[in-house]
Formats: sequence, structure tokens, C-alpha cells
Amino acid sequence: MAKLRANPALVDALVPEIIRWQTPLPMMRRTALRDAELGGKKILAGDKGVMGTVSANRDEQATANADAFGIDRPRPRQHLSFGFGIHRCVGHRLAELQSKILWEEMLQRFERIEVTGAPQRLLSNFVRGFSELPVRLG
Repeated sequence: MAKLRANPALVDALVPEIIRWQTPLPMMRRTALRDAELGGKKILAGDKGVMGTVSANRDEQATANADAFGIDRPRPRQHLSFGFGIHRCVGHRLAELQSKILWEEMLQRFERIEVTGAPQRLLSNFVRGFSELPVRLG
């Protein structure tokens, strides 16, 4: 938080880092349209596959120090939380913009943003999120 307060322009990197690190959709399932080979394994047309987005976003080959949360990493928007290619979320820019505006406004209005209780996670196999996160703003 001190780093962010010292340089509010880091909000531009904060938002995609939150999305990469938290990864709201932990997995995506796809069906192969044609035979293929991936990593030496044959995939036949019709086979079902699951991409673990949480795991992909923590891949040390793609992101240095991937298990750490860092708002000053190079290429912060290079993550798979919104999917990829034709399967990329059409609302990803809107989601980023909403989060950016929220953080900019909170930083201007509040000196302290403090978690005051245990977060309650959603009970879902599809979405990673919170149903409750008690905070104090001051």
C-alpha cells in the first residue's frame, strides 16, 4: 500500500496484478475440434480438456516470482484470467476499467483501507470470489 500511495500511477499495474493473482475463474473446459498433439500427448477430436487458470497464472516460466503479489511487475496484463484468443472475455476491458476507477477513487478518499475480519469465500466450483470481506475505510 505504501508503494501505491507513493506512486498512484501504479494503479494501472495493480488492477491486472490483482486479477492475475486472484484469478476469478479457476478453470476453463474446452472440447477439441480436431486431433492434435500437445506436450507429446495426443488429443483426439471430441476429447475434453481443462485449463487450470490459477495454475497457468502462477507458471514461473511465464511470470517471474509468480506466487508473489507485485504491483510493479513488467507486462502486468500478461495473464490468462480473462481467457485467450477467441475465448477471451468480451468484457475484460470494462472489468479492468471499473476496478481501476474504484482503486483511484478509494486512494483519493481514504487514508486507510483495512481488512477487519475473515473473508468468506463463495461456495462455487466455477467462480473464485468472496461473499463477505469486512473492511474499515478511514
